Amino acid sequence: MKTDYISQGAAAMARLRQTAAAARQIQREQLQTILQQNAAAAYGLRHGFSGIRSLADFQSRVPLSCHRDYEPYIQTLLSGGTRQLTAEEPVYFAITSGSTGTPKYVPVTETDMCIHRDCIHWGVYGMVREHFPQMPPEALFGKIFQVGEFARTHLPGGRMCGVRSASLYQWLDREGGFDASDYCVPKEVLFPERVEDLTYMKVRFALAERGLTAIHSVFLHRAVGVLDYIREHWDLLLRDMAAGTVDDRIPLDATWREKLRRWLPPDPLRAEELRLIRADLCPDGMVRRIWPDIRYILGIGGESFPVYTRAMERYAGSVPIHHFIYGASEGFLSIAAGVGVPDAYILLPEAGFFEFLPVPAETGPPRTIEQVEVGRRYELVFTNHSGLYRYRMQDVLEVVGFFGQAPVVRFCYRLNQALNVADEKLNTEQLRDAMERFRARTGLPIAAFCAQEDYSLRPGRYLFYLESPRLENAGALLDRCLQEASLGYRGCRAMGDIAPACVRFLPPGSFRRYEEVLASCGRTMAQYKPVQILRDAESRRFFAAAADGSEKMGEA
Repeated sequence: MKTDYISQGAAAMARLRQTAAAARQIQREQLQTILQQNAAAAYGLRHGFSGIRSLADFQSRVPLSCHRDYEPYIQTLLSGGTRQLTAEEPVYFAITSGSTGTPKYVPVTETDMCIHRDCIHWGVYGMVREHFPQMPPEALFGKIFQVGEFARTHLPGGRMCGVRSASLYQWLDREGGFDASDYCVPKEVLFPERVEDLTYMKVRFALAERGLTAIHSVFLHRAVGVLDYIREHWDLLLRDMAAGTVDDRIPLDATWREKLRRWLPPDPLRAEELRLIRADLCPDGMVRRIWPDIRYILGIGGESFPVYTRAMERYAGSVPIHHFIYGASEGFLSIAAGVGVPDAYILLPEAGFFEFLPVPAETGPPRTIEQVEVGRRYELVFTNHSGLYRYRMQDVLEVVGFFGQAPVVRFCYRLNQALNVADEKLNTEQLRDAMERFRARTGLPIAAFCAQEDYSLRPGRYLFYLESPRLENAGALLDRCLQEASLGYRGCRAMGDIAPACVRFLPPGSFRRYEEVLASCGRTMAQYKPVQILRDAESRRFFAAAADGSEKMGEA
């Protein structure tokens, strides 16, 4: 091991405890520093940063904002302009589709990259080390299976761009300095020149590595998808491993095929080792049966992604999960409160300046970290080091505790993601609640689900797609669950403003095929979130066709 995970992790944990203990003071200093440093940037000049002397001044002079407020400044930056949002020029442009599906650019400065590296990247390793205090470093961090990739993408002129989750690794490797020796795939696979599906290749390397110690992902559903892939292609993968070949059905071009044959010669002994567990290749504890030395799994899960979290817990068995971060393209601003602790994220005091709008809305100014209360919900407003000021994240968070003076939060739902046929505004948290009630009452193994408003009849209704075995009268039962989860929905149903919900069933693998379609269109999947509400015509056509095909085949 070339990288000193132990020292870097210990330093990150010491920093977290120190800053959390003084979070209120650090927050005041953060705001002052951000305003002073950027007073001469175009945005700072427009809003009079140099004249701001207090929090009240800041809140009166600088309006709450959203992405469209920054688009002219960002377009100027993309065209070669300087000093638009910050005095420090961006080193990366994060690309996000947002809630509308239209790509948007978010600048990221080196200051933010350093916070990401020092507080989150190293913080994960520090928490893992504290969870296994006596474990030798090699046994914890010896070989990591990174299920995502960090494609080298650039804007015209050479500036780095891409999904935010890949930004740190591109930045760390901007001069070829990232050490990939502790990963189970070659660096060339971690940093491909273009976005493409390399699942087969990464799985071949992971299966060949007897001493794998960790699985890393951004979201748990990507790791679950890879483990599903292993189960579904088990015999093919072991045949190729034993013979050192690549099956003709695998969608890899000739260049990758030749490299894989060179990198992974025939390994019949490892293939035979794995064949011995074939009779017991059920999901329960599969991870440890394949890799006996695995210590932890990294990926965002919890109540926001219950189906995938349950699936990963089943695969993982006794292997603990670190739920990584709460964050977005606009900022990586927290870290999970510990290994095996879902739905609890420590807001990092040095990540920027936090404000909190009470939900439901109340009068008066937004709250600061010393004013928030455990058990209350707030919309997060964030001022970062990359040029977003009083930015409405549109995320509703619940304060579940404090780490020192730093709030510990759980993500509840996004304000702009809701089903709304008759002003009931059913949010994703209520949607998940209803689906959990439905699953508990039916016992159905629901792999995934999504929903949309359906106005093909009057009144309108909710249309659900479930990747699950067929169940008669599923719509009526799910409709009752929706009424229990949402008073607004119940009222609209009672008034006849919404028709009963409709359920259509999908064949196995439909959601994975949807991801494959997105990837084939050039969508980077590293930080793709599982679709729950269908907003665009393309996604609606895909799932309608998948359900139609299932019904024609008699599978639903």
